[in-house]
Amino acid sequence: MADKGRIIETFVMLLLFAVLAPIALAGQSSSFARPPGEHFPLSPNSHRNMPTFKFGKPVAGTTYFYWYDVDTSAHIVNHDGSDALTTHPADMKDLSFKRTSWHRRQLLDMIDARLDFFMPVYWGVPGRYDGWSFRGLPPLVEAHDSLLKEGRMPPLIGLFYDTSILRYSNAPPGGPNQHIDLSTESGKDWFYTAMRDFFSMIPPSKWARVDGRPIVFLYAAEFAKAQDPAQMPYVRKRFAADFGVDPFIVKHRDWQGDAYAIYQWGGAIALQIDEHVAALGPGYDHSAVPGRAPLIVDRRGGATYSDNWERLLALSPSRRPWMVHVETWNEWHEGTDVAHSLEYGRMYIDLTRKYADLFRQGVQVPIQGLYADVTEVHWDPDNAQGMSVRPCGGDGEWGQLTAADRTYIITRPNTFSAAQYLYFCVDDSFAYDADETMYLTVQYRDDGCDAFTVQYDNTDYTQGPVQGAFRDSQIVRINGTSRWKTVTLTLPHCRFVNRCNQADLRLAPTGGSLSLAVSRLTLRKDAPDFRSNGADHEPVQ
Repeated sequence: MADKGRIIETFVMLLLFAVLAPIALAGQSSSFARPPGEHFPLSPNSHRNMPTFKFGKPVAGTTYFYWYDVDTSAHIVNHDGSDALTTHPADMKDLSFKRTSWHRRQLLDMIDARLDFFMPVYWGVPGRYDGWSFRGLPPLVEAHDSLLKEGRMPPLIGLFYDTSILRYSNAPPGGPNQHIDLSTESGKDWFYTAMRDFFSMIPPSKWARVDGRPIVFLYAAEFAKAQDPAQMPYVRKRFAADFGVDPFIVKHRDWQGDAYAIYQWGGAIALQIDEHVAALGPGYDHSAVPGRAPLIVDRRGGATYSDNWERLLALSPSRRPWMVHVETWNEWHEGTDVAHSLEYGRMYIDLTRKYADLFRQGVQVPIQGLYADVTEVHWDPDNAQGMSVRPCGGDGEWGQLTAADRTYIITRPNTFSAAQYLYFCVDDSFAYDADETMYLTVQYRDDGCDAFTVQYDNTDYTQGPVQGAFRDSQIVRINGTSRWKTVTLTLPHCRFVNRCNQADLRLAPTGGSLSLAVSRLTLRKDAPDFRSNGADHEPVQ
């Protein structure tokens, strides 16, 4: 899946065996055996003079999936014998997490792509050290070593903690699956132990760090049975006690507790912008995965990837996230890969190199478009200029109707949320990362709900959920007259970089039937003349 910067409470752990001795707090030994790697325990002296990135300085990394094995067809052929991959690696013959040669080839390509770090997607169950998550790390380290000995500089190694293991841990062996409860001491211990095991297998000289702290990305918290903010300081203290350093935790948006940074999975579908981390990718297609509903984001011959990067580079450098998560290096099941492939060759490696270099150089790309020099844009169902209503879907279902010579749209119930919204996008050439006060005029029918607000993407991270992506305007009260009325709302610090669920703003009705009908929106950069708006122009609270 709210990011506040530099506080960190870390995340939790998974529950393996039916009997887990509870532990006290940080510094206590784990309920599990000694970790599988030799790099444990470590002291603060172990981290002196190690390479590190600096907080706020541009870096680019990616997620690395290493669960493939051509020898057993694991993650290559589905259980029904069908092809498990939507796109395919260029060399299928050498494809295996067990082979140093395959890891070496991927690292060489990451060097060509100018990536600063990569994160093995880790699914290591504590105490079960025969799985691919563990067996794949020694040959990866060996490949990394071989390149260093040749004078090459492969990207550094962080941890992408695949938290789906919290729900699908397959533990204890031969027993029922455990659903890990991170609000318990045993669950916290389990979760921490998985992280401990990973770093015990990676030499500290190879760790990707920010200000000396090893990078840990946490996948979604929704896989845990329960989770609370207390797990963050718990894991942080345990890690510092065992490894002599504080971890740099980057949490998915749905985790409770503060972290150094926040990110959102889904960058391959659409650019995700958080305060410190941006996630982006080339497109999406999980057609090869059995049992999933169709979902395709067309790569458009590389244009989707380029557009995502250029929209990131169009942000003001003062507000631009400084860390990029390329999603992904090689998730071939879901077709989000940028690695060398049969279908696309090395095109995405070349594009990654081009844009990662521009990103590190601090280049800002100008936005081009039809509305760069106008002061007003508008939307209505028959004539939209510079504004558009987001297509139906998710919690933004709507229908279009015509009555009394007026065409309008109206909110509809949806299966995703009790709330109902109308989402709108503003053309990027009119306003993109603007940090300006704007004025939104809404023509609406005075019935169906008790009130509505406009929730919009703004630059003040403290105003509204998801770091200001849903800032509330003043409240517009509905009086039930069924007349068409007009209201103008003042929107300070408009940002409009599509963080409002891939839109720039939404109308949010409350109360009543949650029904809201609108026939026109007008967005202005200059204050309107309220004297010309007519008697139906309503005040706001």
